[in-house]
Amino acid sequence: MSHPAYRMAQLVVLSIFITLGLSGCAGYRVGNISGRDLQGVRSVYVPVAKNASLQPDIQTTVTNAIIRRFNNDGTLQVNQTSNADSELDVTITNVREVSIASNNSDINVTAQYQMTISATVTFVNRRLGRKIFENTEVSGVTTFFTQSNIQEGIRQALPLAADDLANNTVKLVTEGW
Repeated sequence: MSHPAYRMAQLVVLSIFITLGLSGCAGYRVGNISGRDLQGVRSVYVPVAKNASLQPDIQTTVTNAIIRRFNNDGTLQVNQTSNADSELDVTITNVREVSIASNNSDINVTAQYQMTISATVTFVNRRLGRKIFENTEVSGVTTFFTQSNIQEGIRQALPLAADDLANNTVKLVTEGW
């Protein structure tokens, strides 16, 4: 049997550890994390992105990637009607490929490219009736290798760069970075 004083000391130590453990989580909260700009915002409307680049038919790829990222993030529910608490407007401004590595056997032949999709985003909090940020530049980047067909490499790289753009866009909205 244990001594009553020893038992009391165990309870005091246990309660101190529980108090310290719970107080370490005092700054955390469930839900949106962007502070006052997103207070009360639960849903976002994402219209089809506008395409001001020379890359054809990329707007659907980018829009779908952003919607998927919001759904995976879970901070804001995507509402595809204009009744949402907020709206995210995206304009694709540029899609470019830059050579980053040459072929080992022929330095005049490019073996690897970096693709960058650049866009401007505007986020409106409809509940507050104001723009949280406007025409903020965001980009998504990926690399791809080419064998003999650069068009096929571009076709495969576009969704990957769009996913990176979507990730950076959703982080900007939900985390304010």
